[in-house]
Amino acid sequence: MGLALGLMGWFALPWVMPWPAALSRPVPAGMRITDVHGTSLRRLLAGGMRAEAPPSLPEIPKALVLATLAAEDHRFYRHGGIDPVAMARAVRDGVSAGRRVSGASTLTQQLVKLAVPRARTLRTKGLEMLTARRVEMTWSKDQILEQYLQRLDYGNLHLGPAAAAAGYFGKPLADCTLAECAFLAGLPQSPSRLNPWRHADRAVKRQQWVLNRLGVLGWADADSLARARTEPLKLRRHYGSFMAPHFVDLLLSSLPETSRAGAENLTTTLDLDIQQTAERAVASHLARLAGKNVTQAAVVVLENSTGHVLALTGSRDYGAADGGQVNGAVARRSPGSALKPFTYLLAMQQDLSPASILADLPVEYMTATGIYRPQNYNHRAAGPVSLRTALANSLNLSAVRTLQNHGGPQALVEALQSAGLTTLTKPAADYGLGLTIGGGEVTLLELTAACSTLARMGESVPVRFQPSAAPPVRQRLFDPEACWLLADILSDNDARARSFGLDSALRMPFPCAVKTGTSTDYRDNWTVGYNARFTVGVWVGNFDNSPMRGVSGVSGAAPIFREIFTWLGNHFPSPWFPMPPGILVCEVDPLTGLPPPPELRGRRPVILEKFRRTLAPSGPETAPYDSTGRVILPAEYAAWLAGPDNWLGSTAVAEPAGGTGGNRQGGKAQSNSNSGGNWRITSPLPGTTVLLDPDIPGGGRWLPLRTVPDNPTTQWSSPTLEIQNGRARLLPGRHKLTVQDPVTGRSLTTWIMVRER
Repeated sequence: MGLALGLMGWFALPWVMPWPAALSRPVPAGMRITDVHGTSLRRLLAGGMRAEAPPSLPEIPKALVLATLAAEDHRFYRHGGIDPVAMARAVRDGVSAGRRVSGASTLTQQLVKLAVPRARTLRTKGLEMLTARRVEMTWSKDQILEQYLQRLDYGNLHLGPAAAAAGYFGKPLADCTLAECAFLAGLPQSPSRLNPWRHADRAVKRQQWVLNRLGVLGWADADSLARARTEPLKLRRHYGSFMAPHFVDLLLSSLPETSRAGAENLTTTLDLDIQQTAERAVASHLARLAGKNVTQAAVVVLENSTGHVLALTGSRDYGAADGGQVNGAVARRSPGSALKPFTYLLAMQQDLSPASILADLPVEYMTATGIYRPQNYNHRAAGPVSLRTALANSLNLSAVRTLQNHGGPQALVEALQSAGLTTLTKPAADYGLGLTIGGGEVTLLELTAACSTLARMGESVPVRFQPSAAPPVRQRLFDPEACWLLADILSDNDARARSFGLDSALRMPFPCAVKTGTSTDYRDNWTVGYNARFTVGVWVGNFDNSPMRGVSGVSGAAPIFREIFTWLGNHFPSPWFPMPPGILVCEVDPLTGLPPPPELRGRRPVILEKFRRTLAPSGPETAPYDSTGRVILPAEYAAWLAGPDNWLGSTAVAEPAGGTGGNRQGGKAQSNSNSGGNWRITSPLPGTTVLLDPDIPGGGRWLPLRTVPDNPTTQWSSPTLEIQNGRARLLPGRHKLTVQDPVTGRSLTTWIMVRER
């Protein structure tokens, strides 16, 4: 009868116990985020633990299996879930010592304990023993052992042996030595008490005990044990891959919480090789600028055909205490002149061509806040310049005039918003014409994406952080021929030489459209560029908004851009954009934008310029030349021709006031000349508001002082501003200026308001 009851209790009673639900669920593993090639970027926590993909029993080193059995349950393969020998030993040792010395839980009982945590009571012990018997009668020994190892807590949030090997040794589990396996096998007994980061001596003592047990049991040979006992443990904190942290953070912030659970991989669009190239470029060039108060940079690299984000770094060092975790790629900053291409795109979609002559002359506009008077970076007017020259050299006067004549700030705001700039939320009038030279805020990610629309010849594609089998949805925003002309201008190194020289950081070893921008007082500088395959954006500045010391877009952001784009070009060669069939190439006079008349052929310089077919010269034009072959400019150029900014010398003259001159190549005359009086101040006019806007070297601080007619003997003075060589050094505030003719004693006064944007 007793035997029957015993057999019933051993084989039948355990089936009364419910199956632990946790054992029916897979062992949790944090989502593994990878780059596009499968390289790990980050492993997320699973239930608050660091868990790698659970290894199967054959994937776990035999040394770790044996060390674990030696430490926890060396009779595992000889008992049925309850070990009477261990129970008897525990009772004996407890009675002898007068206290609990050792436990008698088998490995199977410990698995049940891991699966169903309960308060530690005698009743709990009985339930665990019965449940362990049911597990033994349901699963094989190897299955039990595998599940046990996968669910072990190795301390410091490491769940399972794979996470422990990576976290303590920074290596794959399969590469662990016997000494390391013994070390790991000893930790689960008491992860807190044996924490190697706090109690290394205890952890090593436990490791040596495990090695001794392997020797006593005959599970390891003497030579192997001798080497393991003396092998120095190379512990190092390693929390798994932590690559492209700003990119991963940005991706995770866009994912619903439910999609982060589970053990699946999440493949991203990021290419780790490109990402690390960007990070190296940021580190090396910021080190070069160390003495100029430049502390941060951000980079975005996009693939044009898909909208994939291939690289994104938001700061110099994610782990740095000085704002390293701030993501500069999504911070709102002033773009300086980086928005000018969109202004000229609007113009070329209407009535202008790269050859169109623009009046880069002083101009004033009445606004709700007063008079707006833009200035070029060097406070000098360039006079008559082609659209190509104006854009390539980032001339502010031309850009503001062009925007005024082609839809104003409303048209530019709408174009930028359609291209994905979500930060321009104010009414267009609040930005005013100054938007084209940086009077707004953008993010690097959105600006780079907007420029990738230009690279796709006017088609927008959503930015993607995860690849998709479905092709991206494209939307036509801009005219493809105008976009091609824009790329042609922005890739023209000769055209930008006037401001940047021929050997600046913008000179690329292959065709690349590129534009810089610098905000007021050098607080931000940018370089954004593209070819047919990639668009790259770079921002350089300081998160505290402090000004850099004389660092502009071409000296700060451009070298980083150049290093990254050159690497891309070398590894992923891309052909340049093919010329659309609707583009014509014509010979024109660079000062008129028109072919010179036959009688002046050979006497006037000509260049080859590109036109949209509908705007190309189609026949004889009224020749804007006088009888000696000089170009006749509109009357608005008279003061400029008579002043020190004139670079044309005697090759051009202004027509008399009231004449019919003007831009004869599709552009609109942009007259703003002063008239009346024998002697007057033309720069600055009373009430002029000057916005300090240094775009490229020059400082943006010197204002030319002019009168008409010009008299080199006049003397300028100001109680608040420094005057040198006919220029005033600007400071924020309201200032009075006086000019005096020493011959007649006559004096004139004017006043200006200087503001920082």
